[in-house]
Amino acid sequence: MQSKWLIRNIKYDYKGLSQTLKLPEEICRCLINRCPGSFEEIMDYLEPDLGKLHDPGLLKDMDLAVEMILHAIDEEKLIRLVGDFDIDGSMSIYVALSALEKCGANVDYEIPDRVKDGYGINRDIVKKAKDDGVGLIITFDNGISASDAVTYAKEIGLDIIVTDHHDVPYVIEDGEKIQVVPPADAVVNPKQEDCSYPYKYLCGAGVAFKLVTSLYAELGIPVEELEEYIPFVAIATVGDIVYLTGENRIIVRHGLQMLKDTRNDGLIALAEVSKVDIRNISTYIIGFVLGPCFNAAGRLATAKMTIELLFSEGDDARRIANELYQLNQRRKAMTEEGILLAEEEIRSKGISEDQVIVLKLDDVHESLAGIIAGRVKERYYRPTIVLTRTENGLKGSARSIEEYNVFEGLNRSKDYLIKFGGHPMAAGLTLSEDNLEGFRTDLLRNSALKGDELIPKVTIDARLSPGKITTGFVESLSRLEPFGKANPKPIFAEKNLLISQVYLLGKDKDHLKLVFTSEGTSVEGIYFYGVKIIRDYFREVHKMEYDDLSKVLKNTKCDILFYPDINTYNGVSKVQLKISDFRVSDQ
Repeated sequence: MQSKWLIRNIKYDYKGLSQTLKLPEEICRCLINRCPGSFEEIMDYLEPDLGKLHDPGLLKDMDLAVEMILHAIDEEKLIRLVGDFDIDGSMSIYVALSALEKCGANVDYEIPDRVKDGYGINRDIVKKAKDDGVGLIITFDNGISASDAVTYAKEIGLDIIVTDHHDVPYVIEDGEKIQVVPPADAVVNPKQEDCSYPYKYLCGAGVAFKLVTSLYAELGIPVEELEEYIPFVAIATVGDIVYLTGENRIIVRHGLQMLKDTRNDGLIALAEVSKVDIRNISTYIIGFVLGPCFNAAGRLATAKMTIELLFSEGDDARRIANELYQLNQRRKAMTEEGILLAEEEIRSKGISEDQVIVLKLDDVHESLAGIIAGRVKERYYRPTIVLTRTENGLKGSARSIEEYNVFEGLNRSKDYLIKFGGHPMAAGLTLSEDNLEGFRTDLLRNSALKGDELIPKVTIDARLSPGKITTGFVESLSRLEPFGKANPKPIFAEKNLLISQVYLLGKDKDHLKLVFTSEGTSVEGIYFYGVKIIRDYFREVHKMEYDDLSKVLKNTKCDILFYPDINTYNGVSKVQLKISDFRVSDQ
């Protein structure tokens, strides 16, 4: 699908800022597009400081939660941590378990089985805790939508603390949203309306870190001892795809640096088996290499493998790392099979133009529903829900586009659902199969998406002539890292570039290397999978079919979107453009 190119243009004294910061004006445009605040805020963005993390005591119920934990430690009560089966839930448990053990707590943990238990704490987990003699339950990365389980815990005499970061469920009364908070003894979640904590976008491990910070402060443990947890909070922050702004940016910037020198045998072993250098770790490596291995455990086996890996050493670490890697390889193959089934379902039912695509895929493992929904959403630029049949009805995941809040969409159709929860961009749901068609009809009737909202949009940071790009420019651009949600990798554009050479690369000749002439110099651009993308472009836009793109593209002028990088080969480094979109220039 052809995207709509838009250029962001915030009025600012870029020349003055460039002189003050000694950065090129094009990079200053990228900076203001991400941080359009005061000069002090700009400097905080460029130089994230751990000393500027907010006081965790500002979180509602934090003091009460710490008091309850200290009481449980003093009384030698068994504390049970209940996490989630994804990367965020696993890292939350690792951080909290490590810290509580150092505080002298009698503590263990439970992570629900994705298939048997479903998401989050439930009555069975609560009952088992009671039977095991647990005195205090603490949830991490779940619990805010588990009012039934929390109520049951209180009914049978258990103390319970909920820590979470997900959106708080709500009901509509007299046209107003009223949040429904579970009746726990303490609820620590920055998204509560009456919580004064200034930053609302922490991940679950971020909230866990805040709890540990408060606990250490109360016990007089030196603040320096908190630093060992920052790399794991950074992994969760990137892996859970929360905003990389504010506190999250501080945590990830410092966490990545600390990870380069990690002594955790489990992380080192997973990096080795995944063929990545931990010393060059980045948000990309976490998001697309290591993170999927952690998530594969919760999808196809048990998320407890992640906890075991992080606490393991030597041969045990290498064994578990290899098992996680192999699980992810299996997950990849199953995902590709599921995507083919999804495409066939869309074609056979003719639903590619539905404002919200709802798919029931009986032969897909329920743990892969979210990944498949995400891939369908990217292809068709439609909010997508993928459902699979389970013993307890249809379960599935939703992935959305910026223009549609899927959490609110599900809430409007909640009468058809058994349960649901999540964020504006991603959610999980369960419903009876008998309600499927009614749910689909109601969801579409209430979606209110308009035509232009269903066209993908790419926002360009600045126009940039490739001839101006130097290695120094690329190094300066790295000051905006780490990139991720709400702090995206910059997108530059240039028009009327002459293609002087064309090369097809890769075993299947599906990648393109284009050589451009710009301001009297030659600059290389690499377009991964560009052969298919450009053939599709000519077919859709120009109604033409071409087999030999080399002949068609050579000496053609084009408009491109790109990100500049440094490519090093045989010890020689030079600027290379990573192309993300392509169009033939208007003649």
